Amino acid sequence: MSIRLAKIIKHYGLRLCLPVLSLTIGLMVTLPAYAAPQVVGHISFVKGSNAAQLPGAAPRILGTGTEIFQGDNIQTTERSFVIIEFIDGAKVTVRPDSNFSIDHYDNQSANKTAQLVLHEGGVQASTGDIAKGDPQRFQIKTPTDTVKPGSEKAEFAIQICDEACAKSAQEVADKKERTEESIVARVVDIKGEVFAKKMVDKDAKNRPLSVGKPLYNSDILYSEKESYALVVFPDGQKVTLSADSEMEIKKYIYNIKDKKDQVLLRLAAGGMRMLTGSIGKNDHDAFALKTPVATIGIRGSAGDAESNGTLTTTEGELTSTDEQGNITSVPAGFTLDSDGNLAKSTQIDLNRVTGRDPKTDKTNPKDVTKEPTKTKGDTDVKSISGKTTVESNDGKNTKTVEEGKNSDGEKITNSDKSPSGNDTSGIGGNTSDTGDDGC
Repeated sequence: MSIRLAKIIKHYGLRLCLPVLSLTIGLMVTLPAYAAPQVVGHISFVKGSNAAQLPGAAPRILGTGTEIFQGDNIQTTERSFVIIEFIDGAKVTVRPDSNFSIDHYDNQSANKTAQLVLHEGGVQASTGDIAKGDPQRFQIKTPTDTVKPGSEKAEFAIQICDEACAKSAQEVADKKERTEESIVARVVDIKGEVFAKKMVDKDAKNRPLSVGKPLYNSDILYSEKESYALVVFPDGQKVTLSADSEMEIKKYIYNIKDKKDQVLLRLAAGGMRMLTGSIGKNDHDAFALKTPVATIGIRGSAGDAESNGTLTTTEGELTSTDEQGNITSVPAGFTLDSDGNLAKSTQIDLNRVTGRDPKTDKTNPKDVTKEPTKTKGDTDVKSISGKTTVESNDGKNTKTVEEGKNSDGEKITNSDKSPSGNDTSGIGGNTSDTGDDGC
């Protein structure tokens, strides 16, 4: 039970038995005639002990049919929740142990808008008339993000992560087995502007990269002028993508049950500097780097590769297989140029690919595999029907949560899909149990 609501209950000496609330509400609330609040909805279902309060007014204990006003702050207690049905047909379930406010709700003017705030806890919302024409006029703000429907008819759930949520998320992440959808690399150094984009998702947008950002299978990396990014893979492989370059992580399999370790990269433009990891060292055939003119193989090596076929080996040995199947070995200290000529490397050759040398990086490859987990205060969104847009309050990040998925891109379960309408199954436990003895 929230501290404020507990004090309200203690002060008024209420047992919060809903059948007798009609007698107590009138005694508790006296609103001045000159400040008549605007009715924006009513309570269509209630369980347990819940209250609403306008600024400067006494709190009101909520029961079925209680009017809800613009400016109301609503608080629910443990094992308690309410369903608000708004005047435009939208519905919001305020879940147990939550703090929720109605800052602005206008269904009358030409510029219809709903601005709601979730301070703590969770809600589940379905849109009404305000979302018609422009779904983003209906929005719910949290301490970190602003959540908006992506379609006129949408239903979504929002939860602000607390300490228990953060602990549970970490426990799940620690036990999670690696799959092809797991993190395959992480940015450890960067200069300028470098972006990633998931090629298998036709609606995917460029993701600006920075130190610590994860990379995944099917990601393609783009670097701008005077830019580079050093990325580390969990097997110890390290790659620096040079300026004006494009590289795709076509397939990276490592420590996945019943699958053979494998690395397949594609350098479409520009250049890259690489250092072999355990996959290539243990099985030379498990590594391949494709360019438009050749396929590069390794023999426990370090070196530079360019999309035009130029190859410089600085350690070990690299091989180049052209389109006709001809293989050229390039030992350490030699460069294979784009015309197929092999010669000792010059300083010019060694300076062709720009960016930090991977051999100088001391990152522990084990840190790469750590999945991002929720921390206290994070906003988690589940899109039950339709898409949902999540914009960070600092304006730096916007993501779309697809129907049937959560903020992390994972599929949601049936238990996440309990409706926010009059069907209250799965919300706050058994609705026949009020949680108050004698009521």
